[in-house]
Amino acid sequence: MYELDQEAWDRWKAFRKALKKPIREVSENAAKLKLSRFGPNQAAVVDQSIAQGWQGLFEIKAVKGEKPVKSEKQIEADRQAMADANARCERYWDNLEPTAINRLKLCEALWARYTVNPDPDTPERLKWLRDVIALHLREANAKDVLCEPGLSTMVFVFFGERGYMRLKNRVTV
Repeated sequence: MYELDQEAWDRWKAFRKALKKPIREVSENAAKLKLSRFGPNQAAVVDQSIAQGWQGLFEIKAVKGEKPVKSEKQIEADRQAMADANARCERYWDNLEPTAINRLKLCEALWARYTVNPDPDTPERLKWLRDVIALHLREANAKDVLCEPGLSTMVFVFFGERGYMRLKNRVTV
């Protein structure tokens, strides 16, 4: 248990008094205990509550646009989860009926995974994925690809408007 940061507590009490919501005697000990549980972050917790105009004390919230910092353990768990998901996808890829449209759907899922969980290898992986998509697009029925919103979006993102129009023209020919 951490000791109460008296300076932070005094600022908190003064703030609540200025709000005309002073801390009552019966709840003062509970409030002190709550503040002390924030450990070395007590001053930051009080600063956050004052800045936001809150009447309570809460965990430090990430600032909009600021990503929370992950611990090494969390980062390693994320890497392992990604490796497990990739292994499942590879097994699924090998067991899926080998039609071009099915392969394109798996490419779409892989694209989503690379986009959501980028890492230093992502640019190379996306180049490789673009080549795989191009290979399966040549074999796929263009009408089937255009009927799938996710696939047509993927074509537009990877090959631009020109690639999308080429696919569209294959339907009309």
